[in-house]
Amino acid sequence: MRIVIAGCGRVGSDLALGLAEEGHDVSVVDNRNGVFRDLGTTFNGTTHFGVAYDIEVLREAGIEFADAFVAVTNSDNANLMSVQIAKQVFGVPHTIARLDDPARAESYRALDIHYVAGAKLTSKVIREQLIDEEFRYHVTFSAGDVEITEVVLGDRAAGLKVADIEIKDELRIAAVQRRDVVYVARPDFELRPGDLLVAATKPSARGKVRRYLRPVQQEDTG
Repeated sequence: MRIVIAGCGRVGSDLALGLAEEGHDVSVVDNRNGVFRDLGTTFNGTTHFGVAYDIEVLREAGIEFADAFVAVTNSDNANLMSVQIAKQVFGVPHTIARLDDPARAESYRALDIHYVAGAKLTSKVIREQLIDEEFRYHVTFSAGDVEITEVVLGDRAAGLKVADIEIKDELRIAAVQRRDVVYVARPDFELRPGDLLVAATKPSARGKVRRYLRPVQQEDTG
């Protein structure tokens, strides 16, 4: 994929390096002196000095041919403006903006801006590790309270089937990983202790299935 990233802070540089290592064609835009050094000498993408919403800078970065545009600067306004330009001026098919101020979420949704709420994501992950550590959090949706999580089954799940774990309107299992094999979950699929489940869950389901899960402290570390 051809990907343009606006913002070369910790998030932007980490994203750029990871995508470049996977073989994607990556360009990074930032208007701060010295930040491109964070990419190191092995980064094989391109860097472009300027503000994220400068059309000429974006053109220089190759946005006219981009498959995706990601705005992860430390300014919500800059992220919003640059994503709008990417979508409306250049027709980039896939855009994502970083959002730090939760109060702006409704505005982003009203403008049909696909976003990742940085503060909410961080607090959610921390809370999960403190309170609901059996449920490893992956992603939540901007509307509603459904989350994508993964859990590991404990001994009390032996002999149960997928249908025995699922709860109507509260928990739906999408996949089961057993060692190095991943299975698409079927209602009659027989589960075993140690299976890792990827599920869409509501908070209300957690107390109902926790007895079938392996405590984090007992999980294999090697």
